[in-house]
Amino acid sequence: MSIDQKLARARTQRPRVLGELEALLRAGNPDLNLFVSARAHYGEPGLAHLHLYGIEDDHERRSRLMKFATAWLLERGISIELQEGRDVYDIRPWREPHGGTAQDMGSLDELDEI
Repeated sequence: MSIDQKLARARTQRPRVLGELEALLRAGNPDLNLFVSARAHYGEPGLAHLHLYGIEDDHERRSRLMKFATAWLLERGISIELQEGRDVYDIRPWREPHGGTAQDMGSLDELDEI
């Protein structure tokens, strides 16, 4: 597979995988209002940064969930590596609105305000 093919696959795969991760974390932690957000470097198939919103106050639990999320993403071939001096862009997870089957990449107002 050429680098162009890998990058094209990553561009379509990452939002879906992030949506699956978010749904998994939310199902396992129903007491939290969790949301996933990520950034990626231009021209790289992995992620530069992953952030979990909705768990800022409990550092131990946040650390445990981040370790789980990082390992889960690595199992799916998505690494997280911030490279100094490189530009990044936001990647939002695909979400299924109200339990439907159509996937939505729209923004969440409360995340946009942060």
